[in-house]
Amino acid sequence: METEKTNKNIELLTCNEVAQMLKVKISTIYSWIFYKQLPSSIYRKLGRKPIFIRSEVEKWFLEGAELKKRKG
Repeated sequence: METEKTNKNIELLTCNEVAQMLKVKISTIYSWIFYKQLPSSIYRKLGRKPIFIRSEVEKWFLEGAELKKRKG
């Protein structure tokens, strides 16, 4: 029986690291999270702390880094 291999080399980033990577203020990252403008595929919440998946952030950026529209 063959089992699926999982990627055990996932690199995780903090909000500060993502802000530096994207050349935006950390408050911008938190704003995008608060208003649910980022795709859910690029980060997970551990408790109240958002943790980003580097490969997903890079993929999102290379595909155009579109934010979801704010409601209101």
